Amino acid sequence: MFGKILLAYDGSETAKNALEQAMELKLMLPDSILEIVHVAQLQNVIVGDAFITSSAVIQDELHDAAEAVLDEARRRISHLGLATTTLLEGGTPAQMILDYVNDHLFDLIIVGSRGLGTFKELLLGSVSYEIVQHATIPVLVVK
Repeated sequence: MFGKILLAYDGSETAKNALEQAMELKLMLPDSILEIVHVAQLQNVIVGDAFITSSAVIQDELHDAAEAVLDEARRRISHLGLATTTLLEGGTPAQMILDYVNDHLFDLIIVGSRGLGTFKELLLGSVSYEIVQHATIPVLVVK
């Protein structure tokens, strides 16, 4: 049925709910692989033709914050077999997740219905919406 399951996780309340659902599904499918993926947002700005990147200190802080989000998930899944976490850096979250799913041949994506980026979602559409619209495999959206 679902041999490889990817959970897109950002630490938000709906992501935590999605993690609960993913863990329940994993318990029902003990031979399946569950991978939790978090996309770290690097603070880069494009102004006209200029590409401005943040300092190494800020990049390190963002990386540490992303690792902290994944550490929480690691603790929650530590009792499950065949369950891992992965940190992806750079790019837009939806596209990075979709690329990762395609590159690693997942069977199911689980995502929370609303993440942490509310202002960005108003401008660009939510990560979950983008994933649902462009995924080539089933997507479970959890409220």
